[in-house]
Amino acid sequence: MQQCQAIFENFDPATMTICCVPTPCHVGQPISYEKLSECVKIICNNDACMEGEYMHKICFDQWEYSVLTFLRSSGRARSWSEKQRLQNLWTKKGYDLAYKACGCRCGKGHLRKDLDWMAPPAPIVDQAKRKKHRKKKNDKPILSITGTNAVVKPGIIAIQPQVPVNRMRSSSISSVSSTSGSPPNSASSDCPLSPTWGPKPGFIPDQQRKERHTSGSIFSRRQDYSSFNSLPPNKINSYHIKIEDEGNQGNDEIRCFILSTLSANKTSGVNCILCYSQMIIFDRYPLIDGTFFASPRQYSNCSIPVKFDSQVQYLNAICMGCLEGWNSILLCRYCDRRWVGSDLILGTMYSYDVIAAIPCCLDRLRCNTCQQFVILPECPMQFFSDYSRSITCPTCNANDYHFIKPLTTYFIRKPSC
Repeated sequence: MQQCQAIFENFDPATMTICCVPTPCHVGQPISYEKLSECVKIICNNDACMEGEYMHKICFDQWEYSVLTFLRSSGRARSWSEKQRLQNLWTKKGYDLAYKACGCRCGKGHLRKDLDWMAPPAPIVDQAKRKKHRKKKNDKPILSITGTNAVVKPGIIAIQPQVPVNRMRSSSISSVSSTSGSPPNSASSDCPLSPTWGPKPGFIPDQQRKERHTSGSIFSRRQDYSSFNSLPPNKINSYHIKIEDEGNQGNDEIRCFILSTLSANKTSGVNCILCYSQMIIFDRYPLIDGTFFASPRQYSNCSIPVKFDSQVQYLNAICMGCLEGWNSILLCRYCDRRWVGSDLILGTMYSYDVIAAIPCCLDRLRCNTCQQFVILPECPMQFFSDYSRSITCPTCNANDYHFIKPLTTYFIRKPSC
């Protein structure tokens, strides 16, 4: 922790602490004891741990999602619903199954959320600023949080409150069964409901008009969320769709990074790397009707080179239709298993390669040069992002992104009707 403190200028141990997230901090700033309202308290079972006890909210959300994904494949938790997994994760019932994914940076303990700790309220000045900030954004689309018997107005998606406290946020991936079938066509030719898809039967259709900023921005202003009506009902909520999150500085940095990068490239739309359908880029969350992800590999000509983590990577995008298996299905040429992206959060960006994050077979662990195993199959990487990093092959010493294979190692097929 002392080495981490030296990174920050003017670091005062009396008033500040370091984010204790095991993965790289997404905010890149120390935590002030005066602003703990934006943090989550963490407990390490190693009494001698000196790595701190607070995480930034965005760091906790993304780390929690990786732990939750580990829980999905653990023991009896496989049969739990998403809501049950989230509710049980930090209790004894779920933590006993997931603690192996909660290793602390101290190397001798495991982390867990302190359920007894209550975050202090935000300062009155901050609350007044946020209230003023919300008033300036009264032109955003409206999300109606309703119950199952509520009346839904045309053009408004009823967001079902599935997650009571902490929502899972973008930085991780999981695999669950996806929806089959193809989405219906758009109901309007003049103003399509979405850049690609129309509403699913049973949902109220509405026209989605696209506007430009009066200040000259090249990005569109989303007028409603009707493009997501084609999703299954249990996914039409802020749990699966990245919605504007007031006061979360880290999430806003991701949005600004994407928009500034695309604006510099004069790009107001992006193509899916699997089906090549075009997606319009919006100026607020959800940014696209799909998801972005950064990867060292340029999967197609439509992938955009960006400077990310001091390295040149590529901003790739997959549309909602391919994530759900409507437009195309990705099958491994080695084992014929299907890559599943239906559980990725829509409208945001993942900071690693989501296709390589979960190797489906042993051939995905082989060196790109000598074809020997880079890591032992019985010793998988701890985090999804680890599979997107360069690593040296122990056999031939070739340093490469060995786990990120080209799309030619997959079959891209149309779904059967």
